Amino acid sequence: MGYKTISLSDEAYRRLSSLKREGESFTDVILRLCSSAPKRPLASFAGAWAMSEEEEKEIFGEIMELWRGYEEGLLRHRLSSSPIERESGSS
Repeated sequence: MGYKTISLSDEAYRRLSSLKREGESFTDVILRLCSSAPKRPLASFAGAWAMSEEEEKEIFGEIMELWRGYEEGLLRHRLSSSPIERESGSS
């Protein structure tokens, strides 16, 4: 097992130290606290971000551009692999 040295402010050290149970190391405290973090389903975050109309337009505009590029690439791929295109290209 490896070890890392981390810096903590005096306040953070005091708080972490106050959470130690008898016989626990600081590593034990940190692992206990991290593993007890509540695991929430992704759906619980729905509606948590209140975006402005400007943000919405920007985000959806970028998504539309990405989709357009994807569709164009897909169409180019289909055309280049179609038998009709290959026949006309070989004449």
